[in-house]
Order: sequence, then C-alpha cells, then structure tokens
Amino acid sequence: MCLKIILNSTFYLIYLKKYSFSMIIFLSLLTIFQYHRTDVLHTNKKIDYELSQAIKINSNLSISTIHNSTYFKKCPKDKPYRNIPIRSNELINMISFVLQSQSLMYCPVPKVATKTLLNVILYIHVRDLINNLNNNWTNIDNTKAKIERAINISKFIEELRAHGVIIPKQEKPKSLSEFLHMYLNILQFGQINEKYRSRLINPWRLSFTFSFPYFRLQNLSSLSQIFSSSFTRTIFVRHPFERLASAYKERIATLSKDRIEPEFEYDEIRMEICYKRITSIELRQLMLLKDSCRNIIPSFEDFVRYILTGTDRPNRIARLNFHWQPYSTICQVCKFRYNFVGKYELFDEDFPQCLKHFNITN
Repeated sequence: MCLKIILNSTFYLIYLKKYSFSMIIFLSLLTIFQYHRTDVLHTNKKIDYELSQAIKINSNLSISTIHNSTYFKKCPKDKPYRNIPIRSNELINMISFVLQSQSLMYCPVPKVATKTLLNVILYIHVRDLINNLNNNWTNIDNTKAKIERAINISKFIEELRAHGVIIPKQEKPKSLSEFLHMYLNILQFGQINEKYRSRLINPWRLSFTFSFPYFRLQNLSSLSQIFSSSFTRTIFVRHPFERLASAYKERIATLSKDRIEPEFEYDEIRMEICYKRITSIELRQLMLLKDSCRNIIPSFEDFVRYILTGTDRPNRIARLNFHWQPYSTICQVCKFRYNFVGKYELFDEDFPQCLKHFNITN
C-alpha cells in the first residue's frame, strides 16, 4: 500500500530520496497511528488511549453507509460512545458543520479537499436559506428566522470584494433573495456570472461561513440527534503520507511572498523550525538580527523532526497543528462513528456520489 502511494506521488519521491531515514521513522509512526496497528508505543496510559483511537481504513474503501467498519474495532469499548462528553474547546466543535435539514454532519480534515467539500456544504445551506426566505421563515423556529432575517448584505458583499470576487456596482444585489442566488453562483463557479471572472474563494476565510450559529456542531443543544439512524456523519480521508507531504508543501515550503493570502501562523512555524536548527547562541543572535529565517524554507527532514518533538508526552498528539494532526484525533472517530466515508484517492468517484446523495445535480 505504502509503496503504491510513494510511486504515484512525485513530490513524495523527491523528499523520500533526500530524507529517507527520518521519513521512514516518521511515516512508520504515522502509519501505526492511522492505518494499521494500535499496539502500545509508550507506557503512559493517556498516550495509549489516544493511540487506541486510530483508524484502520481498507485501501479500497470509498463512500458508503457503514455501521460495522473495521475502524470501530479499534475504539475503546469501556464506554458507550454516545455518552462520551465533548469539551467546548475541542477542535471538532469549532470546525464541524451540521445541516439539520439534510440530517448531515461533516467533519473537515485539513488537506483532504476541505475547500471543495465546505463549498458543497455551504451550497446546501444557502439553498436552505432561499427556501426559508420563500416560505417567509414559517418553516423554521423563531431563533433561526431572526438570524437569517438579519443577514447583512452590504457587509458580506464588501468582504467578497476584498477576497477577489468581482461585484460591479450595477450588479450589486438589492434584496436578500438576489444576494443568496448570487452567493450560490459564487460557491459553484467562483464568480457571480460568466461576464465577471474572479479568483476562487476560500470559504474558511469568509465570515459568512460562521455567521449562523445553528450551523455549527458546538451550538447544538444535544448531540443525540446526530446519532439517530437517519443522520449522516460524513468524513473524507486521505493516505496520511500524502496528506503530510501536502501540508509541508503548502504550509511550510511556501514563503509568504508566494502566497495568495497571508498565512502568518505558518510563517512563524517555518521560522521556528529554522531557529531550532541553529545551535550556536552567537549565530542564532546574528540570524535574529538579520531576520534570515524569514526567507529560508526548512527541509522536509527538519519539518518531520519538528512534528515529532514531544510526541512521547501525554496529549501532545492532540495539540499538533490540525494540518498534520491525525484525523482520528481531529474528528474523534470513536465518538462519532462516521457512516459516510469518502477517500481522497478515489475523489473522482466519491465526490459525485456525495453530490448525488444531497440532490446536487448541476
């Protein structure tokens, strides 16, 4: 399986040849976390528990409704999963979306087509907003209706313009209905119409995505509805080696001057990795003065060493940046028992099935 992925990934091959030793060590560990065994790697019981949440995904798995998937066998059996509490500050609370009209929960895994998939979720959501508007909000409760009636069209239009979407003055929507239909076009095509071509948007950077509290997992009054037989709990996964390589290429090996939009957090991480390589105090001070690390791209080997630092300590894995944190930890698979699983490697097959499932035909 690993060999097949390596051979199919030019990027991965380049770094494998150059940094084979550290690569093999790290990828072996990550494989244990996510794909194969859940043997005890450390004596600490907290680490053992975290590793016991690892997923085992069959290489031929694609989207399907699953209730007895192999990854369930890797979950702790000492607690009924529905009764496991979720703390308000846990990442899954902040990144997951719930579409109650479609009985859908989606947990995004960074570097697994999240922009595309989130655009689909938003498309369905905006479609629901249009339906609610057409029914004069008589089909939803007053709390949701109040939020939707208060949509600030001007604010969101200015934000879209700031992110590269061309909306000429004469094309500016004059009503909520016009705005929502325009937003559908932007989500689907990246532009308001064929006449005005724009840059594709990143939905994670738009406040519209986070303006509807009932749309977020963290605002549900009860999680019990998510575990009903009619609810679809969705996750898309990717081979962890390719996901790691993609995270390095986009987040670490890309300088700020080469980005479309600023990524200050990852600029800081890249500089931190650079400074860790400097052992001499005098040289480090000189580097700080010249700010040399700002334009240095760390090697993949140094990136791997940075990730591995401290992983022998309790809860360290749960504190990793979510772009390279195992998705078994991000989306807490043992708690949510996902029954709709898509694979990045089979995206051309799985994504159309996803659209079909939610009645998106265009």
